[in-house]
Amino acid sequence: MEEKELKHLLDKVKCELKNIGIPISNDISEIYVNNRTKKRLGACKIEKGIGKKPVYRIEISHVVLGCTEDEICSIIAHECLHTCPGCFNHGKKWKEYGETVSKTLGYKISRTINTEELSIETSLNDEKVKYIVICNNCGQIYERKRMCPLVKEPSRYRCGKCGMTLSKAIKSTTSCR
Repeated sequence: MEEKELKHLLDKVKCELKNIGIPISNDISEIYVNNRTKKRLGACKIEKGIGKKPVYRIEISHVVLGCTEDEICSIIAHECLHTCPGCFNHGKKWKEYGETVSKTLGYKISRTINTEELSIETSLNDEKVKYIVICNNCGQIYERKRMCPLVKEPSRYRCGKCGMTLSKAIKSTTSCR
């Protein structure tokens, strides 16, 4: 799917949302494909200039381009809802609008989505475990995909199983082949 087709889908979704009374912003400047994202299907970015109205940009992950048109429209609708006043998060108002859109238009609007429900060939959560923290007392294993305070200073933490202080963190040596 090309960005021209995405722009057409954005226009379609914006029109549908406005027709059912969802107060999305008129200041959505563009929709574009992010080829680098690994953790999300879409995002709503806001740009504020000094003394200017906010301008929104909608980002779609490259992994959703193989999805059906309805699935892509659901993601676009999710991001458009963030442009409504007081809805830049997934709070109460955003959820109310999401329920209205789901019931009226049939789009699946939720805070998160299981990628297995979509026709996506690769999972966004295939990140490998890089660090392992082990309790010396009971052997409980804590796996982490990224560097974090637990990995940096395990002695500051206690085991959730036995309550003893954790003392070692090792880098995972799992082969990538």
